[in-house]
Amino acid sequence: MIKPPIIATGASYGALPKDNHARIAVEQALEKMAPCTVGSVLLFLTTGYAYHPQNAIKLAAKAAGTTQVTGCCAISLLTEQDWLLDVEGAVAMVFPQEYALQPQAVYEQRGGATNLLITLSTPNAATIAVNSLPVPQIGAIATDEYGHGPFSVWQSGRIVEKEFVHAAFRPELNTWTAVAESVTPISPVMLVDKAEGHSLIEVETQPAIDNLLSHLPQNLHSVGLKQPYNLLCAISENEEIESIQQGHYKLQHIVATDEKEARIHLSGSIKPGRYIFWALRDEQYAQKVMLETLQKSRAEFDQTPKFALMFPNVGRGSEFFNGRDRDLELFREVFPDVPMIGFYGNGEIAPGHRLAGLIHRYSTVFGLFA
Repeated sequence: MIKPPIIATGASYGALPKDNHARIAVEQALEKMAPCTVGSVLLFLTTGYAYHPQNAIKLAAKAAGTTQVTGCCAISLLTEQDWLLDVEGAVAMVFPQEYALQPQAVYEQRGGATNLLITLSTPNAATIAVNSLPVPQIGAIATDEYGHGPFSVWQSGRIVEKEFVHAAFRPELNTWTAVAESVTPISPVMLVDKAEGHSLIEVETQPAIDNLLSHLPQNLHSVGLKQPYNLLCAISENEEIESIQQGHYKLQHIVATDEKEARIHLSGSIKPGRYIFWALRDEQYAQKVMLETLQKSRAEFDQTPKFALMFPNVGRGSEFFNGRDRDLELFREVFPDVPMIGFYGNGEIAPGHRLAGLIHRYSTVFGLFA
């Protein structure tokens, strides 16, 4: 006889953001689980709840029998079995007491420590969230269709006014985090000689525009600088080349070019002494990297996960993968029957080379727990 899981997920959805979806999602998870005392719930709601999520959160807490409900609103939600897109609803993961997710402050008060934080944030608070604690972090930034809000984040069953939460599992849990990018490098790693604010001026002693053109594929030469929306600049998180070589970097859009001054204007700031490479968004490459990252994680983690978290970027949604959720399909292929929960975000949080938390773009971050 197959034993029921000790951790499980549930989902409920419909045309309208009804509060009962949160209750039903929790009850579905409980029906799959072995009988237990519930310790905590991860609850994600669609953006239709963002103005008034409190009643839905209360119903989830009542169904679970615990006030330890953590989560946020996001445009699209995931479990290992469901993908909520273009509907309103809720997904929930229920944990027994021995696996309970607690606010980081609780661990601090007890003098304990944890080896990995779950970080959920609004766009406005994301930088503060990832920089406020020196503990490795995994999570994502909430988003809606236009990135304008409103946004809601909650912990211990209540809306958090500071707009981000840090939560943690007991340190006895073995954890694994990984990042799968969706961009294809089209240049080697190069040193930034001159930069100012959001403007990239000189790379490897070349004017920035000349450097970019020298690495663009031939078929993009005629449109690359006029329509740069698929072009990205990967920037190292510090001034050590090992950082970017090991995959720890930030992706910035090329938003404009100044051919008169040979400058490139990026969506974020850049400093001299950092390392960069040019990249293109690519669907086939994204699938290849996701599958390889999952397979490597399965081999190196060397345990059957009790549960998983997954946070793909909203830019990797149905439009990117031609109407399919390839990240979810590949996860199920490599980790069949592992309970998983997550949402599409406006930025993905994972540990960096030296930083406890680094915000990624156009990637999928996932964590395994055993």
